[in-house]
Amino acid sequence: MTTEQSTELQNTLETMLTRIAMGDDITEQLFKIQEISIAIESTAPTMLKHYLQKKSYTKALDFLKEE
Repeated sequence: MTTEQSTELQNTLETMLTRIAMGDDITEQLFKIQEISIAIESTAPTMLKHYLQKKSYTKALDFLKEE
């Protein structure tokens, strides 16, 4: 997983969680997360892949922030 992919995923997750809190539609963010997940599947850390597969997006964001 490249630094750019990590940053893009983190930004997308943050945007999605903000939109959820505001009651806004998150369809665009869900598609983007899926797209990034596919792109990083072979290179992402195991725990991050687990969080994304289980749709534990807050945990995925926390993981990215700790890196």
